[in-house]
Amino acid sequence: METREIGRLCMNAMSNVAGTIADHNLKSMRLSGDSTLRSFEYMTQLAGARTGLDVIELSGAHCRNQLNVLGCYTGDIVDLVWKMPRDVAEPFRTRAVVASRVIL
Repeated sequence: METREIGRLCMNAMSNVAGTIADHNLKSMRLSGDSTLRSFEYMTQLAGARTGLDVIELSGAHCRNQLNVLGCYTGDIVDLVWKMPRDVAEPFRTRAVVASRVIL
């Protein structure tokens, strides 16, 4: 393989990784925005609570909601970890397939 071709493959791999990270960051920002809005809704509902039981119910629902958001964050990080090696390897894998066809 020529140096230029290796450089091009590396640039393609970096481009793939940059796209994956940008997608991950966008998902993360959306989750953060949703979480913030839910927290404001919780505070508004908490201010309107009339009894201690209402406060407990609202707090429990908010806690479950935040655990779901945390699960989404975790799922996104796991997806990122699984996707990153594939994105890096894809240009090289494609080149290897093309090279093996040429040789055969």
